[in-house]
Amino acid sequence: MYTYEMAKALAEIPSVEVQLSLSRQTELWDQSQKLGLPVWAPDTYHGTLSAVWASVKLPSLRSKFSAYLRRERFDWVCGTMTHIWNPFMLRKVHQSGARYLMVLHDALLHPGERSPVRAKMLKAEVRRADAVVTLSDYVRTQAVEAFGLDPERVHVIPHGPFFYGQPKAESRAMPQGRPFRLLFFGRILAYKGLGLLVDAVRLLRRDFSEVELIVAGQGNLGSRNQAALRELGAKVVNRWLEAGEVAQIIEEGDLLVAPYTSASQSGVVLLAYAHALPVVATQVGGLQEQVIPGENGLLSGQPDAASLARAIAKVMTDPELYARLSAGARDYVAQSVAWPSLARQLVAAMEEAKA
Repeated sequence: MYTYEMAKALAEIPSVEVQLSLSRQTELWDQSQKLGLPVWAPDTYHGTLSAVWASVKLPSLRSKFSAYLRRERFDWVCGTMTHIWNPFMLRKVHQSGARYLMVLHDALLHPGERSPVRAKMLKAEVRRADAVVTLSDYVRTQAVEAFGLDPERVHVIPHGPFFYGQPKAESRAMPQGRPFRLLFFGRILAYKGLGLLVDAVRLLRRDFSEVELIVAGQGNLGSRNQAALRELGAKVVNRWLEAGEVAQIIEEGDLLVAPYTSASQSGVVLLAYAHALPVVATQVGGLQEQVIPGENGLLSGQPDAASLARAIAKVMTDPELYARLSAGARDYVAQSVAWPSLARQLVAAMEEAKA
């Protein structure tokens, strides 16, 4: 989605000519085709066995990619997210005469995702980039310290919103005649703090017996969380959600809760804002840059269940605050992180790196 939205915005800039390099196996293939941009589309993989076979064919794919780069004579190649194949392709990028801009989502791998091999590959990719873009000041500081980068080479361009379905034109009002619904959405990993949210809901149930919880995303729930979610009567969709299902899930929630114990930044928070959905988040990492207290959400302070429950309760019990946060979420994506502005910032980062 980041690639799709950024390419769409870049294509609207008269001085920029954009092409896409996309896997034919991406679930956004049909949507991306509608942009009408030239596309180099290799077959990659759609599962473990096909990934092994595709990796065997990597030398051939690299040769085809090299020929494509030389033929088109690009000025810049923008890697919108790190991938295990990227280090094998970077040499071909520079041999073609192009420069490489890397969008660095995470300077340090999250708990549960760390491995010495991945860390080494990430470091190699960052150091070979001609320009680096981070999505938060928090990650920029980490990147400069972790990789010894020149701070002038690292540009901060905030995360943009993801629109599934139509952007929310109207702000939301406090739900009436039904329970208030809390939403946990996204990949389920240890640092996402699902257990913390479960404990917070237990505390909330002491005063708000009808508050509901929706958990949607792929990942290992863990036996403790599974038991607690059953006890709370939560709605659980524990799988990868297709693009067409995302808007429906987001619309079901009344408040997105991001109970992370660590965070670089969150695309899920921007997804919520695009649907005028307020956010309560823990005060960690780059979330502090995305959630503006009293404007588009609330920060609960340090990640503990009691402070999280208090912040959620504050939103649940104040219809005026809820409406203001919803309107603020909608306005934030339209004014502060609109994709046309982010695309212009990306072009400016390339121009500055070239100077």
